[in-house]
Amino acid sequence: MSQLDELKLQFSSNAQVRAASQWYNALPGRDQTIVKVLGWLVVLSLVYLMVFAPLIKDNRAARTDLADQLSTYNLIAENAGKFGGASQAAGASSGPILPKVSQAARNDGIKLDRYEQDGSDVRIWMDGIEFDRFISWTESLQARDGIRVSQITLDAAELPGRVDVRATLTPN
Repeated sequence: MSQLDELKLQFSSNAQVRAASQWYNALPGRDQTIVKVLGWLVVLSLVYLMVFAPLIKDNRAARTDLADQLSTYNLIAENAGKFGGASQAAGASSGPILPKVSQAARNDGIKLDRYEQDGSDVRIWMDGIEFDRFISWTESLQARDGIRVSQITLDAAELPGRVDVRATLTPN
């Protein structure tokens, strides 16, 4: 006997289930149909309340959070120029950036393994540089010369805290 058959047997041997079954079978056909329809409505209501209502509520909450975060982002983006970097960098970014990048690297003791001009951008390659030092250098490039990182690929180097960098630097 399968587990399903055993469950059916246990279910049908329950006194309350037998009483409900006898009551249902004693009803006229029209009343049985009404009980079936009401049963399905109860089942569908429970499914809605247990599955779909929480999903709808979570979706509304997520939309509200997204709207709040977008308004915060837009506020920060609108005021970014007021708090350093961008206003100073705007005047500093005229002219080719390759000499500025190579001079800044030399001044900060950063070794560029390879660099090349790509239109108005500069592509750089650095192997085994300390991550914190690279981030500090790019922040100073942004603040001092108006040069920002537009694309970057970082791979972990052999030593902890060091990375291999492939980046594209762009004037603001």
